[in-house]
Amino acid sequence: MDSRNGLIPFGLLVLLVAFSFVFCLDSLNLSNMTYGVLALIGFIFSLLASLLLGSFARSEGQALGAWYSSYALVVAVVFIWYLTRVGTALKFW
Repeated sequence: MDSRNGLIPFGLLVLLVAFSFVFCLDSLNLSNMTYGVLALIGFIFSLLASLLLGSFARSEGQALGAWYSSYALVVAVVFIWYLTRVGTALKFW
């Protein structure tokens, strides 16, 4: 995968996280479980896909691997924030 073709999945993953973030905010405000599950699936998929695509890019020696790694870090932080908000809303802790 060359760098121009690597930007397309990266852009799609950014779009997926944007939609997942909107779904997570909506699920926290409206207590809608369907949106919460969609946000959970979106965050998990984007995190796993960015780690996988980043490892492929690093193995080919592309600079895009660093972008996927930093993207995975940002998604992980937002995902942990979402899980703590859900845990607080459901009174798990």
